[in-house]
Amino acid sequence: MKRILITGGAGFIGSNLSEKLVKTGKYEVHILDIKQNPVNLKDFYDEVNYIQGDVRDEVLLRKLFNDISFDGVIHLAAVSRVVWGEKYPNLSISTNVGGTETILSSISNLPTKPWFIFGSSREVYGEQQTLPVKEDSKKMPINIYGKTKLEGEKLVEQYSKRFGINSIILRFSNVYGNERDILDRLIPKFVIRAIKGEPLVIQGGKQIFDFTYIDDTVRGIVASMEFLEKNDDALEDFHILTGKPTKIIHLPEIISKHVGTDVQVKFTDPRSYDVERFYGAPSKAKELLGFEARIDIDTGIKMTVERFLEVFR
Repeated sequence: MKRILITGGAGFIGSNLSEKLVKTGKYEVHILDIKQNPVNLKDFYDEVNYIQGDVRDEVLLRKLFNDISFDGVIHLAAVSRVVWGEKYPNLSISTNVGGTETILSSISNLPTKPWFIFGSSREVYGEQQTLPVKEDSKKMPINIYGKTKLEGEKLVEQYSKRFGINSIILRFSNVYGNERDILDRLIPKFVIRAIKGEPLVIQGGKQIFDFTYIDDTVRGIVASMEFLEKNDDALEDFHILTGKPTKIIHLPEIISKHVGTDVQVKFTDPRSYDVERFYGAPSKAKELLGFEARIDIDTGIKMTVERFLEVFR
C-alpha cells in the first residue's frame, strides 16, 4: 500500500479525498490537521491515521517525516477563504506561506523524497481580461488569499528545482457539493437558505465563475497522484475545473428548480477584494492527466440539494 500524508485532510476537499483513497484499499492514509474534533472524518475515522497538529510546527513536521516514510504528500492545509484572508492576514500568511515552507523544508532533508501536490486556487490569477484562463496566464492576485497561494506556488517551484522534489500544483475553482463544505460559502449557503425559504443574497451580480463539483475535484487529485507515481522529475501545474462559465445570477434559478420552490433574491454591493470573472482552460489536465470534469452545474446542484435535504431537513 502507498503511504500518503494529506495536510488539511479534515477539511472539505481533504476529507472527501481521504475517504476516496481509503475506499480504494490501495493507500495507507495519514491526515495532519489542526482540528481537535474532525467531524468530517466521522464515517471513516478508524480507517485513517489522524495527527492533530499545525503545519507551521517545524518540530512536529520533522519528527513526522523522520518517523514515517511517505510515498506522497498532498498539501491542502490553509486559511482557505478569501474573506478570512482579508480578516486575518497575518494568520493567512503564516499558514499558507510559512506552513508550506515548513513542509517543503522537512521533505527536502529526506534521503528519499515523497512526491508533492500543492492545492492552490484560481485566485492567483486575479482579474483576467482574456478568458478562459490558461496555466501560463499572468498571475496577478487582488486579495491576500490569492497572494499567499501564489507565494506557496513559488516555494513549490523553488524547492522542487533545488532538491528534486517531484511536484504538481493544482488550481481549484469554486468547489462545492456536500455538507463537509464550509456552509457559509456561496453554493452551500444558497442551497440551505433556499431549503429554509429564505432569500438569497448576491453581492454584486456580475460575477462569472467556474464551479467544480467535489467528486470531479477528487478525481483530478487522484489523476495527479497517478501521474506523479509514473514520473520521477515532474514540476507541473494544472487546472482542476470544468472550463464552463456560470453566471452567479443564474444560480437561484437552478437551485429553485431542484428545491421545488421559487426563491427570492436580494442584491448588495460587491466586495472590493473579490474577483468578478473567471473560468479556466481544462485542456492541459485533459491532455497530460487524462482528467476531464464530468458533472455540469445543473447536475451538481441537483445532487447538492438532494444531499442537503437529506442532512439538514
